[in-house]
Amino acid sequence: AIHSLSLVQRRLLLLTFNRSIINLKQTMGDSGENGGGMGMGSMLKEVQDLAEKFKVEEDEVYISPYAQLEKATVLQEARIFHDPGAVRENPRKCCTVIAQLLHLQNTGQYLSGVEATDVFFGVTKLFMSDDASLRRMVYLFIKDVAETCDPDDVIIVTSCLTKDMTCDVDLYRGNALRVLVRIVDAAMLGAIERYVKQAIVDSS
Repeated sequence: AIHSLSLVQRRLLLLTFNRSIINLKQTMGDSGENGGGMGMGSMLKEVQDLAEKFKVEEDEVYISPYAQLEKATVLQEARIFHDPGAVRENPRKCCTVIAQLLHLQNTGQYLSGVEATDVFFGVTKLFMSDDASLRRMVYLFIKDVAETCDPDDVIIVTSCLTKDMTCDVDLYRGNALRVLVRIVDAAMLGAIERYVKQAIVDSS
């Protein structure tokens, strides 16, 4: 079970144990206990033994689960966005694929114009999902990738965002407004200005 914990989790547990050891030693010093019997001494030894089990070797390094990602593989998996049934049954898988796409972008493995447009259109189909986590990932992806897409392609998603901005779900309204601020230009602003003003003055 110990080895199933991440490096960060082990470090945090080790820090907690070390603090407990320090506190126990201070308590023993204040009380003058010599550590015999089942008192503070035995408790201290038990905590020290636990700390030793969770000890982190200095040469251990954190390895990202996305370290070996290949762009071609991720793009292949992104085809799930075009399957309504798969999206409905496995929104978590879609979230994972979006996270992988964002990782590629943030590590310099940028999508080409054609690739970005294709994936962008696929992600827009995820607006049909009611899964809250997936919708958050959709907003995050559009905000991050829209700048690399053709402006004419971005216009298509504006209608979806405008619809979300005027709905009754706070999660959708707030995120849609944040994304629109990032992707609209002067030419598009006139068409959504009324909705933006309405969202800003909304008391809810």
